[in-house]
Amino acid sequence: MKRLYLCFLLTAVACQPSKNDEKDQPNAYRDLLIDRMIWKKSEVANPQEKPTNRHWFTLTNTSETYLYRQIEVRFDYFDSKYHKISSSKTTIDKALGPREALSLGEIEDGPVNPTAHSATVTVVKAKSERAKPD
Repeated sequence: MKRLYLCFLLTAVACQPSKNDEKDQPNAYRDLLIDRMIWKKSEVANPQEKPTNRHWFTLTNTSETYLYRQIEVRFDYFDSKYHKISSSKTTIDKALGPREALSLGEIEDGPVNPTAHSATVTVVKAKSERAKPD
């Protein structure tokens, strides 16, 4: 019986998470949440003008530890059958502390591909640093 108890005890100790858990490391892709995303084509008054891509979204830092800045995002554009037709990247030059949200106003992203039907926004990378405690 003692051997069985010792076996269970060793198994329980071995299954404990290590102090270098993955969440202890900064990861912008995991920690930065994009929601309330809107994509529109700009209105044009002159037929010779091309409409541009316009994006609005909220960026939320879900980390309790890390501040992120110089956040690089990628805009992907899709046709009516959801095939990716183009992409572009931009950097948001703002700092976002732990558990903070930032509503981003209009971000203009170049001319619209005439076959574009939808768009997404994805976090690519960001500079991180451990936030100073209050």
